[in-house]
Amino acid sequence: MPARKHQNAKAPLRLSDFLNRLKDSTAKPGVQTEPKPIYVLAGADPYLVRQGRAAVRTHVFGDADPGMALVELDGADAQLAEVLDTLRTLPMLAPHRLVCVREAYKFVNLARDALEKYLASPSPTGSLCLEVEKWNAETKLGKRVADIGLVVQCEADRPRQIPSWLQRQAKERYGKTLSFAAAEMLREYLGTDMGSLVSALEMLDLYTGTASRIDTDDVDVLIARGHHERVWALCDAVAARRLPHAMALLDAFWAEGMAAPNIVGLLRVQLRQLARVRALGRHMSLDAAMARAGVPRGAASRLRRAVQAFSDAHLADAYQAMVDADLAAKTTRQDRLAMETLVHRLCSPRAARNAAPLGAHEARSL
Repeated sequence: MPARKHQNAKAPLRLSDFLNRLKDSTAKPGVQTEPKPIYVLAGADPYLVRQGRAAVRTHVFGDADPGMALVELDGADAQLAEVLDTLRTLPMLAPHRLVCVREAYKFVNLARDALEKYLASPSPTGSLCLEVEKWNAETKLGKRVADIGLVVQCEADRPRQIPSWLQRQAKERYGKTLSFAAAEMLREYLGTDMGSLVSALEMLDLYTGTASRIDTDDVDVLIARGHHERVWALCDAVAARRLPHAMALLDAFWAEGMAAPNIVGLLRVQLRQLARVRALGRHMSLDAAMARAGVPRGAASRLRRAVQAFSDAHLADAYQAMVDADLAAKTTRQDRLAMETLVHRLCSPRAARNAAPLGAHEARSL
């Protein structure tokens, strides 16, 4: 006879179901969810795992600021003794403590026996959150987690459900109506990479400005015609100080009718993400920093090149140049001159004259 499955184990929750349950519980005044001793976030999409991590924080702390009661560790560096000691230590200024271990596959494999023993009698004031690409629910550890904790599958919605998900995101994040046809176009062009889809929504919000609706014409102009890709190409040209190429790309934007504030907005999104990766890269590997910053997988190689090319001083000067260009475009009638001046400043910033790009050794240390 075939072996019987663990009858008491709870089935993993899809991320969308977990978020909906959390939303329903937090909508009830005075209702506080009971933290689980352990959470497992299983999935390979960085954006969805990040969403799951935020949901676990809300499940544990509610709307309260976790402060020092939240500890986040990288799996490559996490030490079992440190994790268990932290879980067993009474939290200060908070009723509960949460320890998150990112990219925890190796950590789980090395500490499996100890984790099984810990979960036999877990700390009543500590919760552990493990982030892994895959989770085996049939192991002894997997069955114990199912009994007392929560496993969340951080996977993309089925392709046919993505358009309606995008419509909800547009309304909740930006207060805008995304037509179903426009949402279908986004799914067709960008697939199921949730990070790329969310990034595209942000760009569409900037592109449409004060308009309350995003339609197929907007997606066609910004995404289908290659603007999404062209923004990265412009960042590449700026990083390489290739002024003629950058100016040619600016001409392409201009020829297709894109206004100056829209161009500045699109560049701002990319440079903001680059700045976040550089800041995170001081404390972890570049791959880990890009994953934590939500860099779409298709943009990883380009952003890696940009990290090596842009110094912190270069980024600071680029931000100031964009602020100046945005102000000039909005207060004068010389939009084209403002954009050309912006590209010149980005390609030859004051900071770049005194700060060389990252060398190979420095890039490895990020």
